[in-house]
Amino acid sequence: MKDLVYSAPLFADRGSVRMDAVPCAAIDRFHWEQPGFARPRSAAQFYGVAGVGLCARLQSDESPLRCEVAQRDGPVWTDSCLELFLAPVPGDPRYINVEVNPAGVFLSQFGAVREGRVFLAALTALAPEVKAFRADGVWGCEIFLPDALIAALFATDYHTAAGTLRGNIYKCADGSAAPHYGACFPVDDAALGFHNPACFGRIELRPFQP
Repeated sequence: MKDLVYSAPLFADRGSVRMDAVPCAAIDRFHWEQPGFARPRSAAQFYGVAGVGLCARLQSDESPLRCEVAQRDGPVWTDSCLELFLAPVPGDPRYINVEVNPAGVFLSQFGAVREGRVFLAALTALAPEVKAFRADGVWGCEIFLPDALIAALFATDYHTAAGTLRGNIYKCADGSAAPHYGACFPVDDAALGFHNPACFGRIELRPFQP
């Protein structure tokens, strides 16, 4: 599982981003299934912008949607939810998790393991840029992590550049009538759930070649 790789383009600036050039990864590894669980078709795209930040675009054809949480850092995983878990600094086990519902309400935390995670809002005034969308029978979100936010959390001079990141992308809906737990990279421990950095895959960020 640790050897699974997603190849992500690194664009020179935001104006040069081409979503048609960003590989699409299925969120199709489903876990802990029981009768009545669903398997919505879901997918992710991930890319970087040199010296600016990291971005994930996630979407799902899940229906019907559950969207009840209205406050940042509330239990959005009980709603229809798309999630990015990312360890962007090589050699540092700490990771950022951003979890988003169809209204664009998000939860964001930071830490090395599941226990004792700290909300980003308690650590910095900076925040992920999160935008939800609905179109053509799907819902989704875009999550942008600016370099300044990553630098503040990790207390390092961070600049998005070519290299290897680690992370995973998830689809869940704990409180839905048809729950599900999908992942890009498979997860092997129900006790840890998605907070399982040992099962994060590699994200290889390489300069975009038109």
